[in-house]
Amino acid sequence: MSVKQAGFGLMEMMIAMALSGILMLGALRLLPHLQRQNLQLQSQMRLQEELQQIMSVLEKAIRRAGYCHGFCQGTPLIIQQRCLLIRWDENSNGRWEGPEHEESEWYGYRLRNQRLEIQRGVRSCNGSGWESLSDPATLTIGELAFTRVGLQVKVTLDGESSNFSMPALRLQSVVSTHNLP
Repeated sequence: MSVKQAGFGLMEMMIAMALSGILMLGALRLLPHLQRQNLQLQSQMRLQEELQQIMSVLEKAIRRAGYCHGFCQGTPLIIQQRCLLIRWDENSNGRWEGPEHEESEWYGYRLRNQRLEIQRGVRSCNGSGWESLSDPATLTIGELAFTRVGLQVKVTLDGESSNFSMPALRLQSVVSTHNLP
């Protein structure tokens, strides 16, 4: 019998099939675990991205607080528990348009019912008509805190995913406010 005609014997085939079956079972048991880890990692990245976008909005607003191209009266930055009220001269006309004005330059940011809300033309942190900046279906905000020290405002933002159980993520930022008196 020549070498070209020789093949695997029955025993060799059985061993190869058994080893292949064991490898396939191992791969099938590992696949759901890898998919779950992938979903958790994507959710964690999405959570961090959403919190960073919210933090960016807050930082930008704080940096603008107090800007006036003229003589503006009033307090440009008011920090309350879980709430921030700011004013800036958005149209550079030398005054802060009040809450009753159509293009009011008074803004508020608050934490309410585990979501961040914004409102234009607001005098206080109470009341209705606030719009949600965060989607409670995907993001639950646990804490929003502002602390002012001199010309800097420290912002603390805690959030967690509403879809996956994972530890909350905390972001902190210190924002310089060059426009404040």
